Amino acid sequence: MPCYSRKHRALTSYLSREIHEMPLMVNGKTRDQRLEERHFSGTTTKQDQLNWKNNNNTAELSDNGLRKQAYRTKSKYMNIHYPILIFSLYSLTAAAQSCSNGLRIEGVVTDPGNLVIQGAQVKAASGPTAVTDSEGHFVLPCVTPPSAEISIEAPGFAPKTESAPISPNGRLSMRIQLALSEVETVIQVGDEPAPMEGGEGPGSRTLNTKDIERLANDPDDLIRELQALAATTGGAPSSTAITVDGFENTSALPPKDSIAFIRINPDLFSSEYQWPPFASGGHVDVVTKVGGGSLHGSLFFTDSDGSFNATNPFSSTSTPAGKRRYGFTVGGPIVPKKIGFNLAFEKRDIDEFNVVNAITLDGNNNQEALHQTVSAPQRLWVASARGDMEVSASDSATASFAANVNDLDNQGVGGLTLAEAGYTNHVSEYTLQLKNTQTFGPNLVHETRLGFTWKDTVQTPLSTAPQLQVAGFFVGGGFTGQQLNNRDRSLEVNDDILYVRGKHSLKIGAKALGYFVHDFDPDTFNGAFVFGGGSAPVLDTNGQPLSQATNINALEQYRRARLNLAGGVPTTFQITSGTALVNYTQWQTGLYAQDTIKLRSNVTLSAGIRSQLQTSPASFLNLEPRIGVAWALGKKSSTVLHARAGLFNDFNNRSTSTEAFRLNGIRQRQALVYSPSFIAPLTPVPGSFQVSTVRALPHSLSEATLSVFNLSVEQSLSHGWSMSVGFIYGVAWNGVRVRNINAPIVASSNNTVPDPTAVLFAPRPLAPNMNILQFQNTGHLAGNVVRAGISQNSFKRASINVSYVHTSVSGNYGNDLDVPQSSYTDHGESGKASWVVKNRMTLTGNLTLPRKVELSSVMDAESGSPFNLTTGTDANGDGTFNDRPSYATVPGNGVFATRFGLLSTNAINGNVPKNLGTLPTTIHLDLSVSRTFNLNRGPDHQRTLTLNVRSANLLNHTNVTAVGTVVSSPTFAQSLAAEAARRIELGARVNF
Repeated sequence: MPCYSRKHRALTSYLSREIHEMPLMVNGKTRDQRLEERHFSGTTTKQDQLNWKNNNNTAELSDNGLRKQAYRTKSKYMNIHYPILIFSLYSLTAAAQSCSNGLRIEGVVTDPGNLVIQGAQVKAASGPTAVTDSEGHFVLPCVTPPSAEISIEAPGFAPKTESAPISPNGRLSMRIQLALSEVETVIQVGDEPAPMEGGEGPGSRTLNTKDIERLANDPDDLIRELQALAATTGGAPSSTAITVDGFENTSALPPKDSIAFIRINPDLFSSEYQWPPFASGGHVDVVTKVGGGSLHGSLFFTDSDGSFNATNPFSSTSTPAGKRRYGFTVGGPIVPKKIGFNLAFEKRDIDEFNVVNAITLDGNNNQEALHQTVSAPQRLWVASARGDMEVSASDSATASFAANVNDLDNQGVGGLTLAEAGYTNHVSEYTLQLKNTQTFGPNLVHETRLGFTWKDTVQTPLSTAPQLQVAGFFVGGGFTGQQLNNRDRSLEVNDDILYVRGKHSLKIGAKALGYFVHDFDPDTFNGAFVFGGGSAPVLDTNGQPLSQATNINALEQYRRARLNLAGGVPTTFQITSGTALVNYTQWQTGLYAQDTIKLRSNVTLSAGIRSQLQTSPASFLNLEPRIGVAWALGKKSSTVLHARAGLFNDFNNRSTSTEAFRLNGIRQRQALVYSPSFIAPLTPVPGSFQVSTVRALPHSLSEATLSVFNLSVEQSLSHGWSMSVGFIYGVAWNGVRVRNINAPIVASSNNTVPDPTAVLFAPRPLAPNMNILQFQNTGHLAGNVVRAGISQNSFKRASINVSYVHTSVSGNYGNDLDVPQSSYTDHGESGKASWVVKNRMTLTGNLTLPRKVELSSVMDAESGSPFNLTTGTDANGDGTFNDRPSYATVPGNGVFATRFGLLSTNAINGNVPKNLGTLPTTIHLDLSVSRTFNLNRGPDHQRTLTLNVRSANLLNHTNVTAVGTVVSSPTFAQSLAAEAARRIELGARVNF
């Protein structure tokens, strides 16, 4: 069996995910040409290269008179000629000699994970040459001025040049770290990806350590920036799938300083991946650093004091947020060359504010605007420990443990929700992960991953009173979740095999995720009143009813209820009783096979098949064929065409099963009382009407299926510029929606005042006085995504990437538990999908200023997402408050003039289409300025100090997150809540 280098073993799991990910062409050179050049840089001659190619075992290379015998193994990994070259170098070394007029330089060469590199070539500008030994060590016995500048090269790594400072004692020790070479698709943040083969797709890129340093330090901002970079597939950034070290079931990023590199949007058309482009927000895979090498680590501290930051735009008082973040990472060997470790810890203290922007009643029952600033402190910490072990030359193992603990106060507050309706939140999550990678010769790699997660969530309400929902005005009373106490466990098992033979590179694998749900959620056990407004008698000056009727809003209805006046009856009162605990297990399993075939030097075909199955609810044999082709055109292969197509199935969300098992009429029962007494809502009074509600989950519920096609063109331009254009078209069916299959049978009407009593007494098809909410596969979507990008990454001191995405998708569903306005017609339901943002632009770039000052920025701007227009009432009696208004032609009672025209709440199943409104534009501009100082250089250590100033939302743009949706409210279409205002933070990091 061939002997594999330590570098190969450290990167085996990385390579197993890099199937066919080498650019087909770069700067007019083919992949094979670049691979040969990669191993023949520096002093070798053309005859040396010819000798290397003509000899399958050894090559005699000459370098400044030194004879070196190099044994090489030509690996066939992934049939893209990605070599795993193993050199055992034997150099003739001269005896120690005096160096009276020069400098003796010795040191160690390491990779980005601080593992030593054997066989690296170290050369002075015009002097001696050395090759690192098995310890990564080298010696240049005598370097004379002016050649005290050395260059370092190693296969698979980017060349590097270092200046050797003058040493008073004539001796100098250095520690030099090499970055992975560009041929391994490690590119700048601002890069537009070079033309790629099967392993990369639209918007693919890989961020190395330097790129990651340029991103935000704050974990929340870092996630937002990664989501923005991944959202080039057209989906919502918030739905981006994030994996850590290949594990899917993780809810927090590891500390930034423990991240080795990040892959964004691998080829999602590969059968290895379940997340589809077009409907998902993309995929981010985070890979953490391994242990090994010498002792290394970092200490960091960032502070964003409130005095630096702007005030929330909806606050009437000064509310600058404050954030403080600090921690460390440390790694190194336990047993040299055998066992290494890596530890990381990060603590965050956040002093945030939630701003209430509602309309309530004062002590005299008069309407007043309420602007309230509520402190919402957060205390969070995350820690991880990782150990890496070389079991043998071809077998490595990794074990890691991570903890994530969060304490948050006054959550759920802000916008229309008052402070009294908030809750405190405590989350503790712990994850144990094991990984084993085995290499069986140059053609076969096997990797197994096992992860177990236990997560506890406790929410404590600030009030146990019934909730008050005054539609469009405020939400008060108690939090409906009450004393939530969830204890969820999950098991993740992954097994992947990579096999290469001839022109084929085959990868097969399986993933199983088991969720052991322990959901203790007493939702609405405290009860909830809804005041939606509607028809009521006109009152005289003494509060006595007259014979005329009028249409009143929800706040007036609530005022009358408080004063016990006519028309002051709540719209509904809802309360749930029974057992709060829901226990069940759900398994999600995926099997896949992917073959990548090099048909010609410029044509690559990839084909795969995936099958998914799940339980609770059961869904089996969901087959997903995938296919793709890459074709390079032109003598210099400057143009590459990609065509991809495939089927994707989306696992049914656990929330679907949880809600169905919870409210099944046995475990829990829900009572919905129309026109109840405000004092004793469960006591029958004249005019009240009680309905029970249950949810129904079929034994078998199909997964939503998407058919997606992608066509893209990538073009290399002159002077290092490149551009790409892509088109994605998708169709989805079998989406899960909820429909009341026993709703009252009532006719739709527009501009006619509904009769609530007639609606409630209308016939139902199955049983009287019961709402049966059934999950059904009736959702559909269709649309397209157009993407264009241009980038420049050849400049020495600058890089820039700009991408634009246009998304046009519509259908009758978009979120889990979508419920149509009417149970008997889908008229008006096919509107903009709720996650669709029509236009999105992303810009990333960096600039090196004089004195090694680094300037970097990430900017994303997008048009607003859609929102639904509602009346705040349940005019059709189906128990769901999502009724839409109707268009009106003349003003009148219950008619409101809006920017959408005249809208009337006098409707049953109004004719205004779904998601007619659009939120304001969102703009984020994050800017960072940093400078790194070398502190000193010792025999085995290089210490640096990095200072940075970073700003989030530098433009202080008001990024609105919520608007009023109830037509009869003064808050209708008005902005109610927003993201954090501009924040500036100062940071320092010491690396050793």
